[in-house]
Amino acid sequence: MKIRQSAKMALAILTPLVLVSSTLAGASPPAVTQPSGFADDAFKNVWMRTDLPVSSGTVKRSYYWGPAPGVAMMEEYAEGPGGKRLVQYFDKSRMEINNPSGTKSDPFYVTNGLLTVELISGRMQVGNDSFITRYPAEIDLASDTDDKSAGTPTYASFRNLPAIRGTYNLNQLIFSTINRAGVTGSDPRYCRYNVKYSYYEDTTRITIPDVFWRFLNTVGPVIVNGKVLNASLSTPYYYATGFPIADAYWASVKIAGVSNTDVLIQPYERRVLTYVPSAPAGFQVQMGNIGRHYYDWRYGGEGKPTPPPTPSPPIRCNTLPIRGFGKVWADHIETQYALGCPNNGERPATVIQQFFERGQMIEVVDTYNYYGYGGRRSIYVLFDDNTTQRFDDTYVEGDPEPAIVPPSGLYVPKRGLGKLWREGTGARVRERLGWATAPETVAQAAIPPFPGPVPTSTPRPGSTPTPTVNPAGGGAIQDFEKGFMVYAGPVLRKIYVLYGTRGYNPDLVNKWLVYDDLFREP
Repeated sequence: MKIRQSAKMALAILTPLVLVSSTLAGASPPAVTQPSGFADDAFKNVWMRTDLPVSSGTVKRSYYWGPAPGVAMMEEYAEGPGGKRLVQYFDKSRMEINNPSGTKSDPFYVTNGLLTVELISGRMQVGNDSFITRYPAEIDLASDTDDKSAGTPTYASFRNLPAIRGTYNLNQLIFSTINRAGVTGSDPRYCRYNVKYSYYEDTTRITIPDVFWRFLNTVGPVIVNGKVLNASLSTPYYYATGFPIADAYWASVKIAGVSNTDVLIQPYERRVLTYVPSAPAGFQVQMGNIGRHYYDWRYGGEGKPTPPPTPSPPIRCNTLPIRGFGKVWADHIETQYALGCPNNGERPATVIQQFFERGQMIEVVDTYNYYGYGGRRSIYVLFDDNTTQRFDDTYVEGDPEPAIVPPSGLYVPKRGLGKLWREGTGARVRERLGWATAPETVAQAAIPPFPGPVPTSTPRPGSTPTPTVNPAGGGAIQDFEKGFMVYAGPVLRKIYVLYGTRGYNPDLVNKWLVYDDLFREP
C-alpha cells in the first residue's frame, strides 16, 4: 500500500502500449500495460471490469473510475477492524473495503463512498452513524477548475434544495436551471435538447433523466475472470452511483476551455452525472471527478465557503404575495424587478398545460371578473427562446378535430390548444413548437378561493388521460404591476411568470419564466 502525503492528488495517466479496435466476447483481455499501485487485488478487479477496455482503446466511452489508481490509506471508520478501513482514491470515486473478512466474490465486497452526500452536506462520515461537521464544498462539480462564474454550480449549490419527491415530472422535458448561489429557475432554451425524466426511483422518490437512465443501463465489453464479455457495466444500476438525491438541473459552464457550454447535472449518493450535448458520442454522459474533489476537500482544505456577493436590494411593496407565488417572488430578485409589486390577492383559475418539443402552451381560464377580463380563455404559447404570445381560445366544444397521427411517443394537442396549434399559421405555432411530448394536464379552478377547502375537481369534457387531471385543488393567478404569475396546479407544481418588457398589459406580455413550486404548507 502506497500512501502519499500531498494534499493534491497526482494521478498518473495511463498510455496503453496496444490499442485494440474490437474484442470478441469470451476472448482474453487486450495485452496492454495495466496501471500499478492498486492497494488490493479486489480494487484492481473492479477497475479492470469497466475501465481496462477503455484504457486499451477497445471501446470509446468514458471511465467509470479513472485511468489509474491514486492515494491509498487506512481511513478512520468506526465499524472497521481497529476503527479503520482500507480505501483508495480514483479520479471519479473512492473504493473501500469495509469488511476484509467478507466474501471476496460478493459484488459489494468493494464499495464506493457516499461522497456526494458528504460534499453537499459538509458532514464527513467516519462511521455508519458518525460524522464530523466541516463545510459544504464550494468546488465546481461539472466544469473546469478555473471557472468561477456566477452560473457555475458547486456541490454547495445543492445544499439548500428542498427535496421535491414523486412522479410529478415523469416524461416531462427538463429545463430547470441552477447557478453558483444555488438559485434554481427555468430556461426554455434547454427544451431543444429534448431530455425528459424517464425513470422513477422509488427508494429516494426522485426521477432520472432518460440520458442518464440509458447510461446507467449501458451494456458493453467488460472483463470478468480474465475474459471479455458483453454485460451491463453496472449491476445493479446504482452500484457505482447510488440513488439520485436531487432533480437534474442545467447550467452553462466552461468545459475544456470552452465557455458557455451547456451541461445537465444530477447528483447521486456516490457520484455526479453530467450530460454535455455538444460532446462526442460515447462521452456525452460522464461521471464527474468526485474522487479528486473529495480528496482535496478532506485533506487539502479545498472548497471553503466564500463571502456571498452583495445582493440587489429587494423591491419594497405595501402587500406581498403568499404561498408559492410569494416564495418565487421572494427567492428570485430578477422576478421582483420583472413583475413589480402585487395587485390584489391571488384568485382561482383553471389552467391547462402541455409540453411540446420546443416549448409549451398554457391556457388560463380566468373565473374572476377583474377589469373586464373575467371568464376569458387565454392561451399563451411559450416558445423556447423565452418569448410568448397570447391568443384567445376560439374552440367550441364539439367542433370536429382532424385525425393527425403523431410520430411514436409524441402527441397531437386537442381542443383549444389543438386548434391554435393547427391554425396559428401567422405565429408559426406548430412549426415553432413541434409535436406535443405529453398529454395536457388540467388544474380546475378551486372555489372558494385559497385558502379554504379545495373540492375534488373533475376533468374537462373529453380530457384525456384522466390520471393527469388534477385530483384536488386547481390553478391560480396573481396579478402584479408589470405582469402576472400562474400556478399550474399540484400535478405539475410549476409557477409561470408572464410579463411585458414594455409595461403591463395582459394582451401584450412577451416574456416568460417558469419555476418549480417549492412552497409547502406548514
